[in-house]
Amino acid sequence: MQRDEKSDIIISCDFCGTDWDQVRPMMEGHHGSVICLDCLKFALAMSQPSEEEFSCTMCLRPFEKGESVWHHPDRPEAANEVARLCKGCMSQAAGTFSKDPDVDWKRPKKDE
Repeated sequence: MQRDEKSDIIISCDFCGTDWDQVRPMMEGHHGSVICLDCLKFALAMSQPSEEEFSCTMCLRPFEKGESVWHHPDRPEAANEVARLCKGCMSQAAGTFSKDPDVDWKRPKKDE
């Protein structure tokens, strides 16, 4: 997510609103959508079947009711209130973060 602040463009996580400080690991999706590693960890642990149709904030694909989805339960004021993350984007982001030598995190095993 991007916002203008004092002639600067601020990039922040769509899910929690945390600003990217060039230290916190973040990943960009389509049209400037961004997720931080902390939100991805929550998504992997807490995703569940959607109770309604939704579009994924990261890949922009529409999904039917019942597809696995995650959204931040305690969405701060600065976050994108409609941000949703699909299972495919969770998996892709986890794989990418796991391969980044600057990120001290590895994708959890499926049975964890």
